[in-house]
Amino acid sequence: MTTLKDDFEQGLTPEQYTELLDDQQRRLHEHHERRVEIDAAAVERLRSSGPFYVLVITEPWCGDSLANLPVITELSRRAGIGVRIALRDRNLEVIDRYLTNGGRAIPIVVALDEGFNEIFHWGPRPKPAQAIFAEHREAIAAGEIAKADVHKKIRAFYAKDKGRSIVTELLAGFGIAEGESA
Repeated sequence: MTTLKDDFEQGLTPEQYTELLDDQQRRLHEHHERRVEIDAAAVERLRSSGPFYVLVITEPWCGDSLANLPVITELSRRAGIGVRIALRDRNLEVIDRYLTNGGRAIPIVVALDEGFNEIFHWGPRPKPAQAIFAEHREAIAAGEIAKADVHKKIRAFYAKDKGRSIVTELLAGFGIAEGESA
């Protein structure tokens, strides 16, 4: 069994990961990257609370990842947090530590302290987006609504939210409340 430090060190840099994206995935990733709104005060609160590292478990084909990863990497870049990405399907031992309702849902963010100990993990999507999915879960199972239509609602949430929910939830995981001074 690998350690979180091993998993982090063996992970891809955000730049290496971006090279794996096909043209459509890259366009979507860049679209979300341009729309990210991150409060400078939030960045400073996170920077002054560190040092931290972030390991993201994901895959290029994941729609939630295409929307979430640009927020995670931009927040981390601005706050001086090291980021590495583990591909889920090549690292089953890693993702199997972070199952969501028994499944390998992605992306999963594992926040680490300076000793590479887990502080918290987050994912696969912010609470408001997860609520959209949960609200329609039974209707999907009953065939009353197509899963693609629910994903469309989630994409609309991501477009409107511009990453703010992700930033808020990640800051809370690090123990930093909205509006809290460092």
